[in-house]
Amino acid sequence: MSKKLKAALLTGGLFFILFVLWLKLGDIYSTDTPPPAYAVMDFLESNHFLNLPGLKLKDLNEDEMDLSKLSKDRIYIINFWASWCEPCAQEFPSMVKLLNTYPGKLHILAVSNDSNLDDITTFAKAFHLSDQKELTLLWDRKLELAKIFEVGKLPESFIFDRNGRLIKKIVGTRDWAAPDAMDYFKTITQ
Repeated sequence: MSKKLKAALLTGGLFFILFVLWLKLGDIYSTDTPPPAYAVMDFLESNHFLNLPGLKLKDLNEDEMDLSKLSKDRIYIINFWASWCEPCAQEFPSMVKLLNTYPGKLHILAVSNDSNLDDITTFAKAFHLSDQKELTLLWDRKLELAKIFEVGKLPESFIFDRNGRLIKKIVGTRDWAAPDAMDYFKTITQ
């Protein structure tokens, strides 16, 4: 067999293999089916967050929180954090300032992803979180809630309107007391 024929067969074979791989990758990375996080977002945007299947909020004693005791007339922020997360520690003082600016209008459900209760209580003491009436510390020890919300990075926050529907998802650190944030919350709490 001549060198030209071998080269042509080899080139043709490589193109065929690449074409088949391209088709397979197209099936895997198809945009026809959204990722699971999009399904969660769609559900949260159209339903009250307390109706989320499998939603079990647990306090620091791992007792299930009575969701019926949550006021339905507030803006809720569910914030996923951990004591070892430096960006989480950076944003907590501004979250407390935001709460103090809008008393009775906002409530933060601070969901810790820590594996150790002592780390959570030490963090809470450092930031005087137990003094905050509008902040509830929760412990997602087995990361069940983080899985339901498809949390990918800490800190991650979900803001819900008075109807319990998702209006904003924030990934990463924010200055919750910055002028634009204060203006945003002024608008949604009126």
